Amino acid sequence: MTTGGPTRRGVPRERSEALETRVLEAAIDEFSEHGFAGARIERISQRAGTVDRMLYYYYGNKERLYQAVLGKIYTDMIGAQRNFVTPDDPVEGMRQLIGHSWDHYVSHPHLVRLLMNENLLRGKHIAQSEQVERTSFPLVETVSTLLASGQAKGVFRSDVSSEHMLMTIMSLGFFYLSNQYTCSTWIGVDLMSRPRRKAWRKHICDVVLQFLMPPGATAPQPSPVDPVTPVRRRRAADPSA
Repeated sequence: MTTGGPTRRGVPRERSEALETRVLEAAIDEFSEHGFAGARIERISQRAGTVDRMLYYYYGNKERLYQAVLGKIYTDMIGAQRNFVTPDDPVEGMRQLIGHSWDHYVSHPHLVRLLMNENLLRGKHIAQSEQVERTSFPLVETVSTLLASGQAKGVFRSDVSSEHMLMTIMSLGFFYLSNQYTCSTWIGVDLMSRPRRKAWRKHICDVVLQFLMPPGATAPQPSPVDPVTPVRRRRAADPSA
């Protein structure tokens, strides 16, 4: 039980868990859309089909609710990482891991927006979250295992650290999604169209695997992908013309 928080005595367990789930889902929507500062408890309670006092009953205050949201998205991400089955072949394993990481980002847009917001806050709340603090991330171990296996078999270069590979994989996926709106405008295309997302997924795999190749090695066969037609967005007509 959180120190100073409300008790849950007398609340039926099933009803309590169902309400908490609704509150947490509504809070994820609210915080990802409006950030910590702009989020409103009354909107969360309305989405969850309850009243404000029940949110304070379960979480004590807005900050603890936000920390619970961060804990939930990290729990979901860790669960997805643990479900990844590592192939014996380190090259194929790295390819599948990159795709798995990208797919999770794409299918969890709330995760991307919440992490963007928390970084704007310089990680203040996540640093105070006991749940996240005691959490280990399987992705870190999986990258290290695949890299070490590939280096031992001579299919990956030996001067690469698992830390750099982890940051490269995450960066290539996260940047694309977190900057999709501005980059779509600058480039003049819809970066979130299905063909372009598919092409970028392949691009990340190819970039990482080609970088990992030891000197003199034959490049791994790239995975096939449908060509992307370079259709540019139409600009609005100039009213003065």
